[in-house]
Amino acid sequence: MKRQLYDLTDEAFAVFVNRIGSVLRDENVTHNIVGGTASQAYILDLMTKKYGRNIVDLTADPDVRIQDYVRSTDDIDIALGLNGEDVDKIRLITNDILPRLNFEEISPDEESIIEYKSERIGASRPRFRVYTNGQGSQDDVIAMNLSRGQNGDLYKLDDSLYKEFLEQGRDIEIPFADDYSINLRVPRLEHLLASKISQSRAKDLMDNKNIAALVKKSGIKIDFGEMDRILLPEHEDNYTHFLSTEFPERV
Repeated sequence: MKRQLYDLTDEAFAVFVNRIGSVLRDENVTHNIVGGTASQAYILDLMTKKYGRNIVDLTADPDVRIQDYVRSTDDIDIALGLNGEDVDKIRLITNDILPRLNFEEISPDEESIIEYKSERIGASRPRFRVYTNGQGSQDDVIAMNLSRGQNGDLYKLDDSLYKEFLEQGRDIEIPFADDYSINLRVPRLEHLLASKISQSRAKDLMDNKNIAALVKKSGIKIDFGEMDRILLPEHEDNYTHFLSTEFPERV
């Protein structure tokens, strides 16, 4: 059974996700961080803006129940836009990208050293062990799910949407501490919601419920026309359930 250990309020996870974005940008790889980590990013982006404070300050405030919105995970789902034959994509991932994710860095609070070491190298699901001040356990592992051009987290949507979602992704910068921010690229909000509506697993329903609650509190406008285009008619039942639960005025 997978253990859900991490979210972007955790220093070790935040630093690793930040490093992934930095490496992929340096390698000029088109990408989106998708799935649960993308949901966390939107939720924390909305919460830090709503309260005008960084993640560390929000988690320290007993009156802000950040844990009610953020669902933990133990992996990071990434959609990659790579050109060429699959063997070339695998070579880029294993030779150029993954080795740069073996690193150590001072934590955002500057009180410890966090180190990441490869436990399993693979072009689909590499794993990295996490050490803080040299200490770690068999549970302190972050896995990555890498989609090289297959649908990945979009597997229930039309294949043509993969490239479109990647190209229309947005960059988010979330203040983590006074002098540290998380920078990552995620799908457009409507695309993230649609991908989760198409699957409608328990975790997708939870993520969308939490995102929708903050969207409404923040007064953000959702392009429902875009979601209609993606989800109808193939996913009408799931979409209607989402609207009736979170945006009943749209039904």
